[in-house]
Order: sequence, then C-alpha cells, then structure tokens
Amino acid sequence: MKAPGSGELLNAWEQSLGKPLLPRVLILLAASCPEIPADALAKLSIGQRDRQLLQLRTHLFGQRLLSTAVCPQCGERIEWESNTTDFIRKMPENSTIADEFDLNTDGYALRFRLPNSLDITTVINTPSDNDNAEKMQQHLLSRCLLNAEQSGKSCDFDQLPASVTRKLSQQIEQLDAHADIRIQLNCPECSHSWTVLFDIAHFLWTEVNEWAQQILQTVYKLATGYGWSEQEILRLSPVRRQLYLGMLE
Repeated sequence: MKAPGSGELLNAWEQSLGKPLLPRVLILLAASCPEIPADALAKLSIGQRDRQLLQLRTHLFGQRLLSTAVCPQCGERIEWESNTTDFIRKMPENSTIADEFDLNTDGYALRFRLPNSLDITTVINTPSDNDNAEKMQQHLLSRCLLNAEQSGKSCDFDQLPASVTRKLSQQIEQLDAHADIRIQLNCPECSHSWTVLFDIAHFLWTEVNEWAQQILQTVYKLATGYGWSEQEILRLSPVRRQLYLGMLE
C-alpha cells in the first residue's frame, strides 16, 4: 500500500461522487493499492477490507481517531479517541481473497466463504430485503454458501434448518471478527457504559470528503492569488501550501 498523492486522492474523490459508500471506499483503496486488481479488492472479506482502510487512513491522516457519540442513557454528547494501530494490530495481515471454509453441524456438511463488499452491495440493492433485517442476513448467508450436503445429497440454502443457518452465521462472525469493530464507551455524566460500532468506511470517506472540499478552496485561493495551475498547487507540500496561503492573507 502507498499513500496516494494529493492529485491522486482528489481524482479518486471526484470519481466517487454520486456513488454509494461501498464503491467509494473501493475507489479509494484502488488508488492506494495499485498492485491489487480492483476485482480482488472487491472480493476481500469485510474484515480484510477494513484492515486496508485503516492502513490507508493512517497514511493519509495519521493514527489518531477522534469522534463523538451520544449517551443513550442521559443524552450527553461525549468525545471518544482511539488509535488505528490498536485495530490493525488485532487483524490478520493476509489481504488476499477470502478462503473457503467447512462447517459440519447437525448432520449437514457446509462449504462457505466470508462476505465481501460485492455481497453487501447486492443485499442492500435487493428491494425485498431492505425492509427486513432477517431477510438481509439470510440473503447474505445464501450468497456465501458454496455447497451444502446432508448424508451425501446436495441441498439448497432454503432447505437448511434454522439451527444450521444460525451456526453458519456464528462461524462467519468468528472467522471475520474484525468486520465488526466495536468500541466500549463510558459516559462521564451518568457513568453509563455501552458499545458503539466503528465503521471505518464511513469514517474515512467523511474525512476524505472534508479534505477534498478544503483542498479545492486552497487551490482556488492560490490560483487566484498567484496564477498557478491546479497541478502546480497540488504538487506543493501541505506545509508550503499553508505558508503561501498565509502570505496572501
């Protein structure tokens, strides 16, 4: 992985405009991982993909993560801080396409893979699933199931008992545990403790979008003040851009 330059990052941001969140983050990853084909990035398991996004975030904006949350008990807004390396350290380094796995339970032999961005996108875009969380989960599991047999005879996902699909879901969660990053928070006002889901995809895109808006304003001011082209301005380091902005002011 490499940190994309200002011009590359701005191009990736522009290509992402008007697209849903998942295609956006895959475009960002493609700009930082040119050695990995785009279709391979899309097939990374969610945990593997999020590990790449955390590394990209570290390259672009540093290790420190700072955000806010609202206490569900008293409504107090609190700030929480974490570190990208804390999450990365706990994640497997393997960033290749997810392997296939076996599960034998209740007389059924299952072969499956871990969910990826393509699976999530398909489920989200299926109208019949959008109003029912259980339907969405079942659709996702059916896409990840590669083969199912009972007593040597093949069977479809719809033929599996609820106990088997439940164990399949639990196995996937264990194998790709880092697809669900949760942070423990404590409210200083009422001492209530709870966990929040940390979505690195949403977090990083928000930061990149804010950065792009700021860099465009910077380009406009420097181009107006000095007559430089966008490429000339983007080739400057962030420190030099700020120094030149200070001279204009």
